[in-house]
Amino acid sequence: MNSQWNIPAVAKKGLRASRYRLVLFLLFGAVLVWGVLTRTLVAYLAETKPELALRLRPNSSAALVQLAEQELHLATAPKPTDLSADPRQSSVPNLEPTLEKQEKSPGQRSKIPSFYPIGLGNKSATRIKAWTKLAIRDDPLNARAFGMLARVSDIGTDKDQTRRLMQAAVRRSLHETLAVSWMMLMSYQNEDYHAALSYADVLLRTNPGFLSAAMPILGSIAETKNPELKKLLATNPPWRPEFLKLLPAYITDARTPLEILLSLKNSGTSPTTADLESYLDFLVRHGFYDLAYYTWLQFLPAAQLSRAGRLFNGSFEGEPSGQPFDWVLSKGAGYTTKIAARGDANDARALFIQLGPGRVDFGGVQQLIILPPGNYRLEGQYKSDLVSDRGLYWQIGCANGNKALGESEPFNGTSHDWKHFAVSFAVPDTECPAQYVMLVSGARSASEQFLSGTVWYDDLRIDEGAREAAHDLPAR
Repeated sequence: MNSQWNIPAVAKKGLRASRYRLVLFLLFGAVLVWGVLTRTLVAYLAETKPELALRLRPNSSAALVQLAEQELHLATAPKPTDLSADPRQSSVPNLEPTLEKQEKSPGQRSKIPSFYPIGLGNKSATRIKAWTKLAIRDDPLNARAFGMLARVSDIGTDKDQTRRLMQAAVRRSLHETLAVSWMMLMSYQNEDYHAALSYADVLLRTNPGFLSAAMPILGSIAETKNPELKKLLATNPPWRPEFLKLLPAYITDARTPLEILLSLKNSGTSPTTADLESYLDFLVRHGFYDLAYYTWLQFLPAAQLSRAGRLFNGSFEGEPSGQPFDWVLSKGAGYTTKIAARGDANDARALFIQLGPGRVDFGGVQQLIILPPGNYRLEGQYKSDLVSDRGLYWQIGCANGNKALGESEPFNGTSHDWKHFAVSFAVPDTECPAQYVMLVSGARSASEQFLSGTVWYDDLRIDEGAREAAHDLPAR
């Protein structure tokens, strides 16, 4: 054979090395492809097709937990004949605790709450336990698996088993809502309020929608005067505004929210105006007028205390806060109500109302006051340029709606100069613990709601009146 066809030994070695590299590259690619199939693809299939995911990777913890959750849903789903059942609630635990006080002998523990699914049979429970245990063996950090295993544990057999599993789930993920909820409930039942508040804080930071479930516990702890709740609220957690708004509905003592608000007053995160308004509105709605007035005074700035009296801010020099014992100015289509400069005195301000032209459903102006039984006189100044059938008028009435006590003559027509007005009224001895001073429209029908023009009011005050018999108001 011609020597030119002989391949040198070095070239042969190079060819073999290239072949080896190609084989190694193909093997490495196959490993990568298999890794993608058994990891990325399995992770995708675990949520939708866990059985297929387990064929690719028999010990996939995500697929095993998903199988367990599917089994739980199917086992506890309402039967087709149960028309009253809500299928959306089939596997959702009830987080509302039972807060009745229990008689306990010394050393006896409170009842530990159970989330064991109602209607779950032994066969399904056994499968769920097997799958979740395999999932934990594959992934010891899988919080979902611990939470699921804890839920199907028989709390009557081993009271501490569920607690250990729930704690394990929480330690692995603070987003394991069911486990955090269970630990909060158990801590409360055991009167470990420090732990209960810690778990409640975690729950509400990660799942704000669970506030209604936590409120019975938080409200009960608030009524124990526990200082740790006040300390927690002083850190201004994101759920605090809604908590303060809902708190009055979960207490038996109307003074409890006030104690919390006062504890926050001198902290670095004082209650907001909205926090105070929601509590004041609650007190007024339920007729706790004296407590509402006391609360309002506690948070009134020192510079405004001089305006407090029978009528607050009657000269309208301060901007109304909108709270019950201050002026509440309504808003609506077709009219404007505001505090404006009078224009005829240095820095003087007054109540200004512009109406129409056209049909106006005037919402009024009002202030809640507390006067003891006796005779009084509401006085003030006004200036008007108003065209209407029945005008506007000031009215004083009992806050509980039992009786109208007095009203002014209608304000109508044109008056370019400031004029004086007065209303005499008497507060009865009973059934009138608080009163409203209101500016209202005299319109009695839609045809009388056509208004056009402006009205000013200033220097309103309430003085004691002469001792005279009170008479019922004439019908308007």
